[in-house]
Amino acid sequence: MHEIEGRIVINIHAEIKGEGRVSVCSQRPVHASQVMIGKSPEQTLSLIPLLFNVCGIAQSRAALLAIQRALKISSDTHHEIARDMLVLVESAREHLHRIQLDWPQLFGKAIDTDALPALGQLITEFKNALFAEGDAFSLHSRVQMDSARLQTLINNLDQYLNQHILQMESSDWLKIRDIEGLNQWTHNNDGIAACSVHMICEEGWSSQGYSDSSALPALKTLELKKRFESEQHRQFIERPDWKGKVYETTTFVRQSHHPLIGLLKREFHNTLITRWVARLVELARIPQQLNALLKQLTETENSVLKAADDLIGLSQVEAARGHLIHHLKVSNNRIIGYQILAPTEWNFHPQGLINKSLTNTSSCEPQQLDRLARLLINAIDPCVGYDLRIL
Repeated sequence: MHEIEGRIVINIHAEIKGEGRVSVCSQRPVHASQVMIGKSPEQTLSLIPLLFNVCGIAQSRAALLAIQRALKISSDTHHEIARDMLVLVESAREHLHRIQLDWPQLFGKAIDTDALPALGQLITEFKNALFAEGDAFSLHSRVQMDSARLQTLINNLDQYLNQHILQMESSDWLKIRDIEGLNQWTHNNDGIAACSVHMICEEGWSSQGYSDSSALPALKTLELKKRFESEQHRQFIERPDWKGKVYETTTFVRQSHHPLIGLLKREFHNTLITRWVARLVELARIPQQLNALLKQLTETENSVLKAADDLIGLSQVEAARGHLIHHLKVSNNRIIGYQILAPTEWNFHPQGLINKSLTNTSSCEPQQLDRLARLLINAIDPCVGYDLRIL
């Protein structure tokens, strides 16, 4: 079975200013989860990673959570912590792949092919160090932790970031608190991360792509259930809104509380440079987060988490691309309904974030506009498949 991802078609009218400059049309098969209908929960969990290659760990995590809740199956703290670790590792891998493959092309630099093979087995190695036989997302998964191996894997990931991305210790990089410090880092290093930040500033593009989009608020389970079961459920999945408003769910939103991103937000708002650096902040923080979760896993006693009483098969997971939601119904051990609302549908809503950001670009020269648009798209969702046309 092949990955189901689809594409977004984006048209920009170079000579138009303001409303009407950008059109965004999704060709993504957002109802592909219907193939789960008639399958057993176990079959569904085995199909999810085959359908969703991008963010497959987050998709599996959301599917298992929704099934457990629909069937009122209890879990425990160690299983949940271990799966949270895998979602973080997947986020690191997705960011690393895109930074090392996309960023050099966007800035005319050579791809560091020697560094890429090390990422291929990253998730598998963490799975095997956390779960018996590496089985992390089934109804019969069993935590079997190799704490020494996990610590080595986390250290290796941190060293990889230090060597190939940040060119300094991630903990030290995260201490950068001002524009001067950021500029000093870009001037002292020649890696693609530092070069990309420097070139964005040199091109005068730091303030490009402003949008008035707001962060997606916390979504209550019962209210979400009503939306998924309403007569307009297909429209909600294709073009989501919350109480009449379209939101964004991005790396920038997740990292907006970090001091460096707060500083850039005050100086440049939610424009290209702020979003670009937010990707690096998120990546640099992952080894620290993994170490904190490993400490919880090894130092806290395992406890059973009480199953929900409402039998609502709904889960919400923060993936690399944003907020992911699964909603399903089970009857007689068969899936009778399955819906997925992916973060791409928020960020690439026809009236959403990407439309507003691309509308607020000042360039009219087609070649320059094409390059700037690709930078903004990459900063918002580096994994989305899209076709960009400058008209």
